[in-house]
Amino acid sequence: MDERNTFEENFARLEQIIRELEQGDVALEKSLSLFEEGIQLVRRCSRQLDAAEARIAKLVVDEEGEPRIVPFSLEADDEEI
Repeated sequence: MDERNTFEENFARLEQIIRELEQGDVALEKSLSLFEEGIQLVRRCSRQLDAAEARIAKLVVDEEGEPRIVPFSLEADDEEI
């Protein structure tokens, strides 16, 4: 696994691993190896989603003029349109 893979690439590989394991015809050692890779991919995808969420968060100024972080919200953006 390459740390430079995109979320989509990591997720696609995870789906592939799940399909292989669900077939049930994989040898035990190979199953364990796939399971370990899958766990690493889940963790990597989670980190990538957390990083994306952090980038989406907006820095805004509240009523008192203080900056604060506001999570990205589709509902809030829809209201402004």
